[in-house]
Amino acid sequence: MSSLPRASEAGSRRPKGYLAGGIGTVYKLRAIRDFAFGLSRARNFDESLRLALMVIMGTFSILKGVIFLEENGEFHARVSRGLPPGILPVPKSKDLLRFLRRTRKPVTVRRKGTAAVVKRTAGELESAVPALSAEILCPLGTKKGVLGILLLGPTLTGQELTPRQRETLGVMASFLSANISNHRVVLEISSLNDVLRVQVQENKRLLAKMREIYLDTIRAFAAAIDAKDPYTRGHSERVAKLSVSIARGLGLPEEDVQAIHIASILHDVGKIVTDRAILVKSSALTRAETRQLQKHPKTSYDILSEIRFPYPDVALLARHHHEWMDGSGYPDAKRDHQIPVGARIIAVADAFDAMMSNRPYRKSLPLTHAIAEIRDYVNHHFDPQVARVFFRILRKGLNGERGKVPFLPKEGNGFSRREVLRFLDGTLEEFP
Repeated sequence: MSSLPRASEAGSRRPKGYLAGGIGTVYKLRAIRDFAFGLSRARNFDESLRLALMVIMGTFSILKGVIFLEENGEFHARVSRGLPPGILPVPKSKDLLRFLRRTRKPVTVRRKGTAAVVKRTAGELESAVPALSAEILCPLGTKKGVLGILLLGPTLTGQELTPRQRETLGVMASFLSANISNHRVVLEISSLNDVLRVQVQENKRLLAKMREIYLDTIRAFAAAIDAKDPYTRGHSERVAKLSVSIARGLGLPEEDVQAIHIASILHDVGKIVTDRAILVKSSALTRAETRQLQKHPKTSYDILSEIRFPYPDVALLARHHHEWMDGSGYPDAKRDHQIPVGARIIAVADAFDAMMSNRPYRKSLPLTHAIAEIRDYVNHHFDPQVARVFFRILRKGLNGERGKVPFLPKEGNGFSRREVLRFLDGTLEEFP
């Protein structure tokens, strides 16, 4: 016969409490699962506390409970069940803090050997809220510090929690402590973000103010140049506005747009050393006078290169705004993409405004004439991409978006809007 015990005999030899232990473990895992699920489904922090307290009390058949959270040197009742409102705060005494830091497990309040500070705290609360009848105190906290207290009344049967139940409650309290700690971290981050947001806004305001002061200084400098030549008054500002519109139309980075803005305001700063008689001369310039006038881009560079601008290549853009695509410009006879794109933009804006303005040697040109001049000199003097964007901006301005173009004559002063639009449409067909 076999020496192995029969199944019935093997079953009868299982250790005492085997089945109860298995059921208890399943019960504990389910309770913790329900608790964690309750915390995760909450819509906000207070709801998470209410759900946590409800699950804890339901798990252990407890009718009364309250969660205190540390705030301003006291423990304040944040949520409660089965108790009237108006629960007084618990003072954060040194003895209580010492106990809460040292003890991580649930404590039965009325058990012999429980710390005097726990009994005293429970007694004070019961005096203020007679309905409380505190039975279990559970510290809430992490390694970083004490966060609060979970205080529970007796079970429905009046029996104390078993060791296994106290272990389950301890795990739930750890989950709850982590939830409270995470909430405080979020609040701290949010508070820091608010402070940072305010500081960023203030810095932006100060930066905008500084930029305005900076631009006002540059405009004053440009005005000093314009004062030498009454015929070019406002020229630099108009060129700057149109140059910025073209730069943005080309999709250039904002830093490059700002560099073009400053360079276009100051592109003629070198004229400050040019003889005023040359600037206002109504007849043709001599060869010597032309050579002197053509020195102004290099002089602009010499002046501007001594200034530490917050944007790149401002001095170079001013130096090269009279260079042409075919290499026939000055002062360095650069050609094509040897010329910085910002200088190519300023060249178109500068030429257009010059043609549209009265000069000592001629009246302003008709608008169609100025457009035709730029069109005819594309690839010789002007960059085709820059010219195409310029024509589109001009068309938008003629369609009513006047802010897109810094200078447009009034209809009837030498041109018909419909006629010019038709002319521009034909021009744009050549620049698809």
